[in-house]
Amino acid sequence: MKLTVMRALSLAGVLVLTGCLETMPGPDRPHRPRPEKPAICTREYAPVCAQKRRHRQTFSNACMARAEGFRVVSSGACERGGQ
Repeated sequence: MKLTVMRALSLAGVLVLTGCLETMPGPDRPHRPRPEKPAICTREYAPVCAQKRRHRQTFSNACMARAEGFRVVSSGACERGGQ
């Protein structure tokens, strides 16, 4: 019983150390910067009209618009003439 527990703990320790080594940057694995804004949004439906440069687009919510680099200009869908 003790031998089985020791083997399981040893295997778990090796797996943990291997996982740590894989995620560390090194000379062959450069550090990648994290994105400034997370792109994980809820799926709630609260439409907004957003703009990027001169292009307007309707998004299902403000988070989705910001994740695509748009700036929210009004709540609700965009008008047909402004798209």
